Amino acid sequence: MDEPRAIAAADLKTGLQAEFERDVTAEDVIAFAGLSRDWNPLHSDEAYARQTNYGGRIVHGAFQVALASAMAGMYLPGREVLVGAFQCRFPAPLRYPSRVRVHGEITAWLPQPASGNLRVRIVELGSLTLTAEVQVSFTLHERRVGPAPQPAASIQREERRPAVLITGAGGGLGQNLVVRLCDSYQVLGMVRSASALPQAASHPGAEWVVADLNGTGWEAALERQLAGRRLYGLVHAAWPGGPLGGLLETEPDAVSAQVEFGGATTVRLAKFLRSQGGESARFVILGTTAATIKPVANMAAYSLGKATLEHAVRLLAPELARSNITINLVAPAFLPIGMNAAKTSRAILAETAKVPLGRLCSPDDVAGAVEYLLSERAAFITGQILPLTGGQL
Repeated sequence: MDEPRAIAAADLKTGLQAEFERDVTAEDVIAFAGLSRDWNPLHSDEAYARQTNYGGRIVHGAFQVALASAMAGMYLPGREVLVGAFQCRFPAPLRYPSRVRVHGEITAWLPQPASGNLRVRIVELGSLTLTAEVQVSFTLHERRVGPAPQPAASIQREERRPAVLITGAGGGLGQNLVVRLCDSYQVLGMVRSASALPQAASHPGAEWVVADLNGTGWEAALERQLAGRRLYGLVHAAWPGGPLGGLLETEPDAVSAQVEFGGATTVRLAKFLRSQGGESARFVILGTTAATIKPVANMAAYSLGKATLEHAVRLLAPELARSNITINLVAPAFLPIGMNAAKTSRAILAETAKVPLGRLCSPDDVAGAVEYLLSERAAFITGQILPLTGGQL
């Protein structure tokens, strides 16, 4: 297959499948070793490998991951795919020469924000042995045709609508919030880098700003974009990922980065809103139940950073109240997007079973809570943590 399939986002759905077969030869494995510089003798030296418990050479695990990448990029979803993460297991060694079948199936698909999960299974056809199972987390990129979009500064603004800034607007929740809030507000979507724009900037009602909250100068960039407009609301959806592991095994710099983003960065955003918002503004932050409600031991630094975020909200509330600015945090339970997009179907079902309401929290649930906290109906609510748990204790 020389040209990748082009499956439109509207045609993607859970259960969609594709497969291909190919031979794996000694020449393939040696070529891969040359490209990767992985010359481990278990893969390349027959005399050495024959003396091991495998009794001969086996294919690199990364070679099989590359076959999963070929499934994603060429077959399913095809041309518009952008891989976000791989999760792999190798239940049996793949010996060569051999012939394999590579089978892919969409196990999760969220039209908004155009992200999903692809399960790839690799079977050695001589023995019908499953040698690899790869979970591929993916999103879709845009294919732009025609003139480039006008820069944000040239967009005609409707001054009658209040301006709302959304940080992390290129992420799954951020993109959903952009779409939901554009009907009621002038939305400024903030993304960390220009690489997030092709996917995020497709909504015509929003303006976009590239600025990194971890760096310096983002306040000036936002001021230029506001061009004198008052900032009514700030929805903080950005977060710098989450390292795996307990606190004792996580690098100190990684722990510090999580805590700083929950604390100091939140304070900087509050100062910016107070300077640009004047009287009567709204600050809504997206947190998680994995902070103080149900900390996650194997993502301890992440939970610590998010817990810092909650305390920042409580401590900032009385100070911001003097300027008639409210600050609140929405804490959703497990969401099948973002860092959870690569979860297996079994893991998704297990999380669903924990929710008394019988379904997982959705981006629309989060957006509804944010819309309420931005509204005048929430004018007397500040310093609060709003858990979206579906009845979980």
